[in-house]
Amino acid sequence: MSKTANERVELAKVGRPHGVYGDVRLHLFNADSEVLDEGVKVYIKTEREDLELTIERFRQGPKFAMVKFKGIQGREGAERIKHGIVSVDFDLLPELDDDEFYLMEVIGFPVLVAEEEDGDAPEDAEPIGIIDRFFETGANDVLVVKRSDGSELFVPYVEHAVSYVDLEAPAVVLQPLEIWTPAD
Repeated sequence: MSKTANERVELAKVGRPHGVYGDVRLHLFNADSEVLDEGVKVYIKTEREDLELTIERFRQGPKFAMVKFKGIQGREGAERIKHGIVSVDFDLLPELDDDEFYLMEVIGFPVLVAEEEDGDAPEDAEPIGIIDRFFETGANDVLVVKRSDGSELFVPYVEHAVSYVDLEAPAVVLQPLEIWTPAD
């Protein structure tokens, strides 16, 4: 599945200013990400505005990155983007192998349930919902399935819950619910 060039991926949140020259702390959503660096164009969405900026300086620390954006001057400029969400164009993400995908690519996929463990979903299976979003827990990622009645089902992205992801169909097929959901 390929994403279009205008789709963006959220990578970080702007923290508090550092110093008087416009530098800010940047809290990366994935500490292992290597997408952000000097010269990279980013988009920052705050409560008041959407900005397109370029990273002037980037230094990764153990808990956060220190960043200076071109056009953001002084502590007042840094305060202006505080708490903003930093995103980049999807096509800046590293290429993956054919059998790999980014979790954000499954957002909007219908979710089906297999009849038996490690099995396929029945051909006439009705989706139980669609993938609405995901979040990290530290132990594993969690897919949030938006059900047709408006409720949400939280599915740990682990082998005993997710049978497989079909990028071509597209669909996410879960193991039978009784295998991994609580009895109640």
